[in-house]
Amino acid sequence: MKLFQRLLVAPAALGLMAPMAANADTAFSSTTTLSGGAYFTVGTVSDGGEADNEEELYMQYAYGLDVSSSFTGEDMLYMGMETGNASGPLASMDSATSGSGAITLHSLYYAFPVGDLEVTAGPLLDQDDVVAATTSQYSDAFRLGSMPYSLAGNETGPGIGVSYSNDSGIVASVSLVSSGGADSTIGIGADDGDDVATFTLGYDGDGFGGGLVLATNDGEGGAAGYDTFGGGIYYSPESIDATISVAYDTIDPETGADASDLFVGIDYQVGPGTLSAAYNSTDVDGNSDLDSTGFEVSYTYSINDNVTITPGFFTVEDTSAGDDDSGFVVETAFSF
Repeated sequence: MKLFQRLLVAPAALGLMAPMAANADTAFSSTTTLSGGAYFTVGTVSDGGEADNEEELYMQYAYGLDVSSSFTGEDMLYMGMETGNASGPLASMDSATSGSGAITLHSLYYAFPVGDLEVTAGPLLDQDDVVAATTSQYSDAFRLGSMPYSLAGNETGPGIGVSYSNDSGIVASVSLVSSGGADSTIGIGADDGDDVATFTLGYDGDGFGGGLVLATNDGEGGAAGYDTFGGGIYYSPESIDATISVAYDTIDPETGADASDLFVGIDYQVGPGTLSAAYNSTDVDGNSDLDSTGFEVSYTYSINDNVTITPGFFTVEDTSAGDDDSGFVVETAFSF
């Protein structure tokens, strides 16, 4: 889950350094760091679903651990674990993680430099793990987010990616993930396995930038194949302490209707915290019942260096029969 990765690389990450490295047989090496995070999410959503019976106040959690090691000072071996009990309408929150309570491994890969390139490879690589281009600077820490098709991150498996950046701000990346690559009866790049390739190109300037993303899944392993294309820009004006992001994403699936998503998000520093607001509109060709419009506003402020609280409100327009989904949510995030 990418939200955990943003949280867990915070400066508060716990480095298991020299005192523990004295006995290498029983402790981590001095180049290994461990960080963690937990989310407590409590809220209620009016309407709450098609059955109109999920409106009660309830609470869910998400928990994750990151372990990273370096062997040369420029490389990184990364392992990510997580669990949670997301269900009901709050399962759409960005922090939501499903699980049984048992923490499970979700990412395992190794990254190392080769000249101006960085190569990432491993047995558990997500489709959106290697993305050089930045299409949005929105915090994406509540419910709405940009690029729901091109950077969905639905596929995980053996994969490899290469990213590039230079001093002028040009960035690019390419990756290939084989969701059936851990199965000896299917294999990597096989005719009966699903393989997804993702390409990005972008520019990161001083206060502004943007990027393009193209992803394609061959759909040869039983899952529905697709082609996506999207892009976004962001801008931080000098006159105000804010960042404005606009992104547009499209998908052309092998089965089903084409769809597009427009996203606008703003983060604005107010007092001790950040006021965030976002809007998105999803249009599905030929089926207005599946169209939707969403809006959210939230305020994130720090209790201390390791604890933040985010109260917020969201509403999602229901274009079919029924009421709109409107939620009041308070999230508490702990990082260590």
